Amino acid sequence: MVHKARLTLDMSSDEHAYLKIACAKLGMTMREFMLLATFEKMEKIEDDWLAEKAHQTLKRIESGKEKISSWKKVRKRLV
Repeated sequence: MVHKARLTLDMSSDEHAYLKIACAKLGMTMREFMLLATFEKMEKIEDDWLAEKAHQTLKRIESGKEKISSWKKVRKRLV
């Protein structure tokens, strides 16, 4: 059995009505819309975080603080 968790979101009645109308126009439930929007935002945040981490790593490599190895060298060490 899958455990389900609940999230309560307080909003004004105007915001609720606007969301409900928008979802109806999109042909989706408010639950579907909120989950889709939430996970799309989470993916964007994760992409931004990974890009920043990659940028920092490249800066460390360029400054000589971090070493790199070619795939050929790594493969030789593993085999």
